Parts: sequence; structure tokens; C-alpha cells
Amino acid sequence: MVSPNLHSLFFVLVVLAIGTNSSYAQFGGVPKGTFDDYERPPTPDYSDRTSWAALPDQDDAADVFPSNTSIPEAQKTARADVFYIHPTTYRGAENWNQDIAMADVNTWTDISVVARQASAFNGCCKIYAPRYRQATIAALGAPDDSGMRAYAFAYEDVLRAWRHYAENWNNDRPFMIVSHSQGTFHARRLLEEELHDSPMADRMIAAYIIGIGLNEGLFERTLKNMPLCTGATDTGCVISWNTFSRDGDPAPGMARLQAQYRERFGTSDGQEIACWNPISWTLSGGDVPTTSNLGALPGTAALGDLPDLTSGFGAECSSGSLYTDQPTTDNFDLTLFAGGNLHMHDFDLFYENIRVNAVARMEAFFAKP
Repeated sequence: MVSPNLHSLFFVLVVLAIGTNSSYAQFGGVPKGTFDDYERPPTPDYSDRTSWAALPDQDDAADVFPSNTSIPEAQKTARADVFYIHPTTYRGAENWNQDIAMADVNTWTDISVVARQASAFNGCCKIYAPRYRQATIAALGAPDDSGMRAYAFAYEDVLRAWRHYAENWNNDRPFMIVSHSQGTFHARRLLEEELHDSPMADRMIAAYIIGIGLNEGLFERTLKNMPLCTGATDTGCVISWNTFSRDGDPAPGMARLQAQYRERFGTSDGQEIACWNPISWTLSGGDVPTTSNLGALPGTAALGDLPDLTSGFGAECSSGSLYTDQPTTDNFDLTLFAGGNLHMHDFDLFYENIRVNAVARMEAFFAKP
């Protein structure tokens, strides 16, 4: 079933595509037919462990960590969980949605994002990361409603995976929601439609939903029980940012996000985009110096252990976007989209700060009276 808000939510993802002026067809082409022209891939069975990219009691890509991190992996003794929804890693044109039996896509998912994003939380939490029939990257540029329907179809898997986790593994434990890009599209919908008024909301430590701008007014309209985080140890709240180089230009994407908000709610009140600084963990605020960046994750996706952390840069929230310096050394393999968008590195550039903050926020949750 397509949510009544799906068209406006999908537009958030399209903003990213238009705003960066990226050609998504270059990653593997566009399906030749419409959504209805393709048979749906088999439905994942979330009672089957192979339907999960990461589970806390198995060896997987979420277990890795840099050897020089200040916080080692601790899933065996963790008192909280993470439900991680990965970004788009399916770049094929065989279908509008991935078959989760595609081993090459699963390997890329594991080494490119489970290892380099979800692993930042293995010092605080047990990690649960479902495989799902994600929309192909070409869905962002679909000329008809095929892309929107592909995202709606993918969300059905995320919702079923969440419910399986909630009913079988959560056992009243505190948890975090962590996501990026397409994953954040699904996470935002999960928060609004499933968790917002659920008894489980009281156990949510935080939602780190990264890579898609969030209008501040959403927290007065659709996320009233899940406010913006304003400090490093706030709990029960939501965090997000979008990273650009210092000379980047997010204005086109910002304008479209605000137009989408006005169309959805009929007002410009609250259309401003929220920005959290993952170095200072403050909402907006001034430039935070390089010395406060605890370590960036260099290199690129690869099998095996993560590389050692290296020096990162400072960052500043301004007008709803996060600006940082662009590494130029050989040990960083950056993908820079048009407009100076560092979308692919929203986690990498602040890896150790995220890792340390996740532990601090978890501890603050347990310290509450």
C-alpha cells in the first residue's frame, strides 16, 4: 500500500538527485520498462538469517573497527541495539528493485556501507541490518512513477524487517535507528508511521538519519514525540546532516526541499532545514575547529579490516547544510558530486566522533532517572 505522504517523501530523494545534477544512469543504466513490466523479486524471510546483512551473534561486516579507535567493538555485552537501514547500493537495471539473492550487490553493501557506516555503532550497540529489496539508483531519475513505486515497495521490506526485530529480538531493550540516503527515506517514514506513537518510542535512544535534509517544522507536525536533538547526550530525539565542501552550493536542493514542505503542509512556517554538527553535536552553531575532529575514516570500500583513522577537519553548519574541508591526500578516495556535495562521505569524515557520541548518548539514556 502506498502511503498518502509517499509522493512528498519521495520528492525529498529526488531533490538530492536534482540538486547534485548527478547522472544515475552512469552507474548501470535504467530499467527499460515501467515498474509494472517487471516481476517482483522474491520476498525476504526475516526469520532466515541470510536475509540480514548484520546480526550481533554472527561474524559480519558490522563487526570491524579501526585499530586506533578509542572504543573497541562490544556487541557481546552491549545494552542497546541499532537497527541500521543502508543506502542505495544496487546500481543495476535488471529490475526496479534488488533481488536480495544478488551476491555481488550484497558484497558491495557489506563492504561499502555496513562496514563503513553501521560499524561506527558497534562500540555501543548490537547491530541489526536487514537486506531489503532496495530501489535501484536509477529510480531517482525515473520519467514516470516507477521510481516512487520502487521506493514504496522497498519500504514494505524495511517495515517487515523492523517488525520482525521488534517482535523477536528487541526484548524491551533501548535502541537507535541509523540510516543513510535511501535508508533515511525509509527511516523517516518508519518514524512517522510506525514508531512515532508506539510504546517503543520511549526506548529510542536516538535516530541518526543522515543524508537527507529535514525541515524543522516536521518536528511540530509529524514527529511531535521525537524532537530535534540539541546536545551531545540528548535522547529520544533525531539527528541529521548533509555534508558539502567549503565552497559547495546546496541552494538548488534546499529550495526544492522547502518547496516540497510548502506543498505538503500549505505553509512556509517551519520550512528551514535543520543541521547538526557531528563534531560538536550541536544544532547549527559556528565553525568547530579541526582539533575537535577525533578521526576520519580514510580509504575506500574493501574486504577485511577498516583502515586506521586519520586526522579529519573541522566543520560548520550554515543555512541547513554542513560544510567541511575536502581531504586532498592520497589515502582518501572521495566521490564529490556537483555542487560540492560530499554525500558519500557523511559518515567517513566524522567516523570517530560518531562512534564516541553513540556511546555517550547510550550511557546518558541509561543514566536517566
